Amino acid sequence: MNKSGCLYKVPLFNPLTVNERNNIQCLLHHKTFHKGELIFSPGDQEQLSIISSGAMKIYRTSKTGKEQLIRIVKEGEYDGENYLFGLTNDSLYGEAVTKTEVCILYKTEFNKLIELYPQLSCRLLQLNAHKTVAVEKQLELLALDRIEDRLALYISRLSPLPTIIEDEIVILPLSMKELANYLATSPETISRKFKNFQERGLIIRNRKKMTLLNAFWSEFDFL
Repeated sequence: MNKSGCLYKVPLFNPLTVNERNNIQCLLHHKTFHKGELIFSPGDQEQLSIISSGAMKIYRTSKTGKEQLIRIVKEGEYDGENYLFGLTNDSLYGEAVTKTEVCILYKTEFNKLIELYPQLSCRLLQLNAHKTVAVEKQLELLALDRIEDRLALYISRLSPLPTIIEDEIVILPLSMKELANYLATSPETISRKFKNFQERGLIIRNRKKMTLLNAFWSEFDFL
């Protein structure tokens, strides 16, 4: 994915015309990261990391070194805008989940971009509203006492149109470790819960591919 492709693929730049997008290509820095490589970390130069392909996980580490997953940034999404507006990153890391191509916009170039095209500020506010909703959804999950309920609600949200009429196939975007971190539990607990769901006839799971059976939708009354 080249810089031009990034400009056309990422919703942030939708308000711009073709000529305007071409004019700002020089402001973007295109980089490729392999799985496990850090895209940004505390103390780095302020940057907006835009995912052209692949995915990036955002996490912090505890004093004991335990990783706490915050969110997954997928293709077409971005992270780091808060640092461009004066906040300091003193705890968050961005790491490539797989081979990931990133368009990076540093603070100095970002300031030039906003001066040229102030309409992008409004677009940032719109997209940030969606990110706020995602954070609220995670908090809703963590507010549930039972890990079983957290897991059930999480995987139900992977389905675009939950239904009790027919089975639904979903793909887990996270590893067991990442999902456990996201739900504030252990990978062993997540594995046991998945096994329990299968034994109860709620799901059929083949690694990351999962079929949510009709019984799944009727089992949990909060869906």
